[in-house]
Amino acid sequence: MTHNNQLLYVIIATILLVSPVVAFGQVTPEEAVAQMRRGINMGNTLEPPYEGDWAPKAREYYFDMYRDAGFDVVRVPVRWDEHTSYSSPYTIQESWMDRVEQIVDWALERDLYVVINAHHEDWIKENYEDKNLRDRFDSIWSQVATRMQNKSEKLLFEILNEPTTQEKGLTIEQNNELHQRALDIIRKNNPTRIVIFQGHRWGGSDELLQAAIPDDPYLLGSFHSYDPYLFGLEGKGTWGSANDYKELEDKFKSVKNWSEENNIPVFLGEFGSLRECHYNSRMRHYQAYVELSLKYGFTPCAWDDGGNFKILERNDREWDEVKDILIYGSMESPNNIQAFVHQDSIIRVAWNNRTEDYDSIKIERKTTGGTYQKYVVLEKGTTYFNDIKPEMEKTYHYRIILNHNDETKKPVYAPPIKVFFPEWVIPERIPFNGEAIPVPGTIEAEDFDKGGNGYTYYDKTDGNQGGDYRPDEDVDIYNLDGINYIGGIISEEWYEYSVEVEETDDYNIEIYTTSPVGGGTYKILVANNESEILTAPATADWFSPIATTTNMQLTQGLNIVRFTAVDASAKFNFDKMVFSSANSLENIGAPDKLVFKVVPLPHQSKIMIRAENENIEKVNIYNTSGILINSFTNKNKLNSFIVDAPSKGVYLIEGINGTKRTVQKIVY
Repeated sequence: MTHNNQLLYVIIATILLVSPVVAFGQVTPEEAVAQMRRGINMGNTLEPPYEGDWAPKAREYYFDMYRDAGFDVVRVPVRWDEHTSYSSPYTIQESWMDRVEQIVDWALERDLYVVINAHHEDWIKENYEDKNLRDRFDSIWSQVATRMQNKSEKLLFEILNEPTTQEKGLTIEQNNELHQRALDIIRKNNPTRIVIFQGHRWGGSDELLQAAIPDDPYLLGSFHSYDPYLFGLEGKGTWGSANDYKELEDKFKSVKNWSEENNIPVFLGEFGSLRECHYNSRMRHYQAYVELSLKYGFTPCAWDDGGNFKILERNDREWDEVKDILIYGSMESPNNIQAFVHQDSIIRVAWNNRTEDYDSIKIERKTTGGTYQKYVVLEKGTTYFNDIKPEMEKTYHYRIILNHNDETKKPVYAPPIKVFFPEWVIPERIPFNGEAIPVPGTIEAEDFDKGGNGYTYYDKTDGNQGGDYRPDEDVDIYNLDGINYIGGIISEEWYEYSVEVEETDDYNIEIYTTSPVGGGTYKILVANNESEILTAPATADWFSPIATTTNMQLTQGLNIVRFTAVDASAKFNFDKMVFSSANSLENIGAPDKLVFKVVPLPHQSKIMIRAENENIEKVNIYNTSGILINSFTNKNKLNSFIVDAPSKGVYLIEGINGTKRTVQKIVY
């Protein structure tokens, strides 16, 4: 080594000795929240008087499990009171400080963010007026900040958890003062460490919006939410209606607006619902919090206390299925998940896909107390699965997972759902009017067979929203201008009708629908014969039905006709289906014929005769043997008029205007 090189070496070594070594890069609050996408609490661990009183003691392998599961941040609530003297200088026990530091290091060594706070410190919340206690609280943060000052900036400080107790709490002013004073203490030796502050009372979203905001560039605002209280914290009722989602999203929107106005990112420090809550509601509840946190850019940190909010089975080293919602749930997760007993001895699981970015759909299944197993893999775009004849008298859990062939992409989980499959008793199918509907003839949409949802019809929503006909069924039936329609139709809903086919033949089927926009699609199924997919035409309004025609061969005898909505995103109402023999003449007469339409009005026991551009002078009604049944004269010579209808059957209607004579067949 030359003299110059020796001198350079000494200079460099001297600089390294006298200069602090920066082992980590400074992280901003925005960067931290962007990196802390999935979080969990290690609750009830360092908060009791003695570690282990409320939940198992912390173990290093917890942090391996947190990291391996996919969590980015662990919040470690800490209670200092039981380990701090009550006389000045209010020294924290060295053994307790060592223990907290050990747990912090376990997280940081695995490149996790970690949050420590002052938790269950009721003594300062209930006696804030006592200066000695304020000094004690200040001393705690002075000692913690000093001890941790050289830790990675992935360690965050949260000043005080939920500044209230059941008996008493800090006022807004006291809470603001406490936070500012503690922040000033922390900043003496942690100038850029991120600090989390919270509003008064129970630290809810409304309280965060009311809190004073310290003048500091390294802050996160925090709120806690178990809303709605009666569900999340008392386990009452169910959760998941459209209004439930709206109320929760309104909360997130208000915090997001506050965040943008004040340029402060948000840490959702606690959320969850009791394990005793209604199972399917609880899963929807967690999914909603994850989705909304992702949507509005908050860091969600689920509350896990090892007990009523348990997510990690700490001693057994197993995860509750909520973990997969927290890690894999997203705004692309399938939603509107349903599981129900469908027809005879089938459980149907149905859902709505919200993304195209996947390659296949995996269904996993387990029984209560078991573990999930891959059950079936479905093609992309599938929206339901039939579990045929599962073992009776068991409860089944299902998970829908969107898979990628690209292993670098994470799967997307829907919230799991469970359903009890009872000992199956096949419902009795009864034609609505007591007898199968004759074909040729007319099937009124609202006269589907009796038997119940999932057996003689399938409707995705509870109750008859129209309420005008068969109010006790789940099908939405509306009366418009004297005609009953099935409305509010959702894709994949269906309705079945028992029919008695007069003879094996090809039949024309006219399906009458209304839709001002048109475009909805549907199909007809009879036995194993399925029609093409038909499209509802655009109509003038919701009560002027227009027919779309298809042709099918039907077999003599009793048959079940099913009408299925394929895609009802373009809304339409379903009026009726008219079956007639395709081999009968429908229009008879001279080439110079009268053009008119026959519109049955069965609920009025009338028929309307309507010509396009000319008057009708007379109408004659014949049976299929050519015998005159009735005759009507249009005294006002208008282009349409209404006459009494014959009894149900097939008839020939003759319209007359001078020398123009035309006959049409009607099935009424």
